[in-house]
Amino acid sequence: MSDIVFEITDLKKHYEINMGLFKKPKVVKALDNISFEVKRGEVLSIVGESGCGKSTTAKLMLKIEEPTGGEILFEGRDITTIEGDDLKEYRKKVQIIFQDPYSSLNPRWKVGQIIGEPLALNTSMSKKEIRDRVLYLMEKVGMEPDWYDRYPHQFSGGQRQRIGIARALALNPEIIVCDEPVSALDVSIQAQVLNLLLDLQEEFSLTYVFISHDLSVVEHISDRIVVMYFGEIAEQGTVEEIFDNPQHEYTQKLIGAIPVIDI
Repeated sequence: MSDIVFEITDLKKHYEINMGLFKKPKVVKALDNISFEVKRGEVLSIVGESGCGKSTTAKLMLKIEEPTGGEILFEGRDITTIEGDDLKEYRKKVQIIFQDPYSSLNPRWKVGQIIGEPLALNTSMSKKEIRDRVLYLMEKVGMEPDWYDRYPHQFSGGQRQRIGIARALALNPEIIVCDEPVSALDVSIQAQVLNLLLDLQEEFSLTYVFISHDLSVVEHISDRIVVMYFGEIAEQGTVEEIFDNPQHEYTQKLIGAIPVIDI
């Protein structure tokens, strides 16, 4: 198998905004000719401020939206052309952990149903097999078995994010897109969730695409970093290259904005 799982080439996403009667639509270039690779088994982080295009990139990789131009190759195949059963198989391999652990879980469903839904929809497993798989995943993310029959509102933000992580693992994905998975959590809980993600990566041989605006978080978890600025890539490199020798002025400002505790 190739070391490259994703190869993004000249990716574009433009949106037309209606400016009213008798006026030409305005074109907003959310992404403009970005190119990067994701290597198997690594954590590639995409960082930048709100509106820079990082979440749009994630949506295109997940095939939630379609690109205006460019290629997204997954294991050598352009995902922009897949559909039907091929698309279903692709989505088993590429899962997502959402930013908000409060709005990403159905408040009317119990934990067991939330985690088990991907299995019920995409496999022929029996109810007992699904329950056993869900309990196994709950254990792996640090959840107690008696959480199975509880509702999301009974948990803290960090506990809810563990539910979301277990759901993302249900179908044995190869890639997990983490869309700002700790930004809504307290700082003390952020470290716990990040360490859990790293433990799961090693145990399940996962590849992460980690979306964040927080370089201090990215420094802890990443192998390589892509810095985005106004829909383009400002620079990319290893953690050491980005933090020790940032080339772009925007990257330098991001690093300079990281809080330093003076003891």
